[in-house]
Amino acid sequence: MRTLDRYNADRLVLIADQVVIVMSHNLLRGALVQRTAHPLLFLLAVLFILSACASGNTTTSAPTAAPAVAPTQAPAADAAAPTQAPAAAGPVDPRTSEPCAVLNAGSIAGILGSSLITTVPLKDGFILTCSYEFDGQKRVDFEMDLLNAGREAYDKVIKLQEGLGNTVEPVTLGDVAAIRDNSGNLSLYMVVNGWYTVLYGYGVERQALIDIGRLLTDRVIAFTPTSLSALAPTAVPGSGALIDMEVVIEAPPEMAGTTKLSSLNIIPPFAGFAMCSFTPSANPFIVTFAAPPGQDPPTPVATFSLSVSRGVTVNQPTPATFEIGLGRSDNPQMFAGEGTVVVAPDGRSGTFETTRLKGRWSCTFAD
Repeated sequence: MRTLDRYNADRLVLIADQVVIVMSHNLLRGALVQRTAHPLLFLLAVLFILSACASGNTTTSAPTAAPAVAPTQAPAADAAAPTQAPAAAGPVDPRTSEPCAVLNAGSIAGILGSSLITTVPLKDGFILTCSYEFDGQKRVDFEMDLLNAGREAYDKVIKLQEGLGNTVEPVTLGDVAAIRDNSGNLSLYMVVNGWYTVLYGYGVERQALIDIGRLLTDRVIAFTPTSLSALAPTAVPGSGALIDMEVVIEAPPEMAGTTKLSSLNIIPPFAGFAMCSFTPSANPFIVTFAAPPGQDPPTPVATFSLSVSRGVTVNQPTPATFEIGLGRSDNPQMFAGEGTVVVAPDGRSGTFETTRLKGRWSCTFAD
């Protein structure tokens, strides 16, 4: 492990509530070789593989970026009038509100002097969004971060914009605010009563977008800290779902320990990841996990993966590729190499070994 053969690491760029992942991967051959990389380098590749050949693998999911809201097309002239979420009286809690009820469409229409065509709501875990489309080719997209403290998220975004050389002009609005004009497309970044919020204006005048932002100043209750688990929906395991995993590393000593699925504190689909193949014929055959970022894993190992191409022969040593990350999953010390696995006839347990790595695993699935 002292010989080092490094290559470009994966890069994770966190911009408040947005996650952008750029992947690069060269497979290392021979004995376990040390390098530095992001833990998702193999796990994300696994996801793309499984989307093409999903047979024989079961996973608890981990994703990553909030989906974008696409602009909608205007309905035909004889289409029914658009419906909109009713506006609640008094300040609202964005975490329990319908996305398009936080910022009232009728009030926006009054500011723009245009008729509403449609609204597109979206609430995905810790991101609340609503896209409002009006006649005259005007659109306002509203986004609110339900998880992160507003000023912290705002400062990260403004720092990023300034680092990119973009001009961001301070605006007197809410707790703090700034606006960016990108060839007529406007972005209004702001913190309102502790909530980080962004308004995007297309075909909208600068002052109109600021006036729309002012609608939020007395619209939302004060931000209170929460956890990702509190925002995540509670999933009920379906038949065949992975409900338990145990990966035991016996050697080397610096990696030794027992990791169980329950001890990883995975919050699907937001934080952490685990996957097990449930049949020897799975192609690829995979056993892998990643602890949620920003916390100490239950053992020295935060990320683990073994992978076999073209399936395995039960009770026989089969060549496999390994990747292991020590430390926290968002900044691990990575090791990769090749060895063998011996898979039990049920395909749900087995042993693994390289020149230094030795251990076993077992996986349990819902009936």
